[in-house]
Amino acid sequence: MVEKRHDLGRKTYEREGNRMKESLWKQTYENILIGMGFIGITLNFLFLNQLLPFIGILLVFTGFRKLRRENQWFQIGYAGAGLKVVITIVSIVLGAVLGHEEIYASYVWKVIAFCGGILPIALVSCFFFGTRQELRKRQMNIKYEVLIHIIIWYVAMVVLAAWNYQGLILALIIIAAYIGILVELKHLAEQLEQAGYVLEEQPVWISDGKYVGGAVMVTVAGLIISYLFLDSYHMEWTMVKESQDPVSEEIKDHLLSLGLPEDILNDLAEEDLLECKNARQVFVERDDYPMNDGVEVVSGTEGYTQYSTEYPQKELKLSGAAIELEQKGQWKVIHHFRWNEDPGFRGTESLQIYPVYSGQKSGWTVNGGLTGQVLYEKNGTSYTADYAVLQNENYNTRDGFPFYDMMEHSSIFAEFSMPRHGENYCGYVAYEIKEKENDWWIDSWLNYTHQNTLVQYPVLSAAQSRKQGGVMDGRMFTTVQNALQVLPGERE
Repeated sequence: MVEKRHDLGRKTYEREGNRMKESLWKQTYENILIGMGFIGITLNFLFLNQLLPFIGILLVFTGFRKLRRENQWFQIGYAGAGLKVVITIVSIVLGAVLGHEEIYASYVWKVIAFCGGILPIALVSCFFFGTRQELRKRQMNIKYEVLIHIIIWYVAMVVLAAWNYQGLILALIIIAAYIGILVELKHLAEQLEQAGYVLEEQPVWISDGKYVGGAVMVTVAGLIISYLFLDSYHMEWTMVKESQDPVSEEIKDHLLSLGLPEDILNDLAEEDLLECKNARQVFVERDDYPMNDGVEVVSGTEGYTQYSTEYPQKELKLSGAAIELEQKGQWKVIHHFRWNEDPGFRGTESLQIYPVYSGQKSGWTVNGGLTGQVLYEKNGTSYTADYAVLQNENYNTRDGFPFYDMMEHSSIFAEFSMPRHGENYCGYVAYEIKEKENDWWIDSWLNYTHQNTLVQYPVLSAAQSRKQGGVMDGRMFTTVQNALQVLPGERE
């Protein structure tokens, strides 16, 4: 009786072991197919377009890793999945790098992106051929309908991508077809399971969990480094040298007598100052603006309650100055900013200017290029730098989407970053105009955009946010507007 019980226990153990082996194959192919589903189906909200493919390729990689010694197709799939993991991590990290659009536009990245784009279909094919080979070992023939469906699906994807298709109906059909392919592959894997295929657990030096954890840690570390060091413009800061030129001092005294504020005057570069020699008149408009949420104030009279917001702190001073130069009808327009207190700089800043000469009808024409600089102080020493970008740009926005089409705009953009430790942060942009017709207002507008948070994904510059219509204002960015509106020849 004892021997019979031992035999029964051994047989039970063997059956349980076989079931575990069979379940290992089932778990493996299910992970691969689920992972392929995550890779192929993208959801563009809540960062799922990055998170799901990342999870998906890790599932695929760990699945092919268990199969790598079964046949050469699974081995190729393992190598391809490893390459896709690397490309996916790099792609995620690049999203936190300022200027990643330029990287995406490079030839090297286009090659990498192409490889990353074809790898999913290659992995699906490797799984098909690897499973087919194992079935053939067991004298089971399968049809090639699945492979044909894979090829048709991929060709359709390429055509739609080249066509830049953005519709919903064909997209849903493509998704449904992809799901159908994965279901077909699942049936194929089930056939192999029914044929008695048993996947042996292979000894490994590094567990799947450690591989996954390592990939996550590398990705997180890359994001942290990008946010700390690669999310702002590289600015060439130099010490400000005090001018000893008597001509410059005479011009300063003259502009001061005409009403140009001293703080704006002291921030002008030498070239802009010299162009203002023998200026005829100066108009200035300036105001302080809050860059905070303010304080809610509740007041009420006779049963009526009124809610309002007050701003005891106004961190930013914006100024506009129009200086008529020595030659009548020629003006220098200056937009100036100065931070009354340190706001905490977390990436990029931008000035967006709608110049006087913009618009279809204007009595002014541009007369020269753009000039300007940014400045700050640290330990009593003043530093200056050119803008990272200072140019007039044409760009398109989808105004009022989905009710309106793309609209073309034109603005001056000045883009820059400030050091995170300093004081007296300020700067300006200047341009010259020439009168075409009499009695036209000098009407120039400025949008100052400040980045509120360090972490955003994908990283946008302050200027890019403006070009997208300021959709991120209030969360990632804050924008305030100032206008210079004066009628030459008339003083209030």
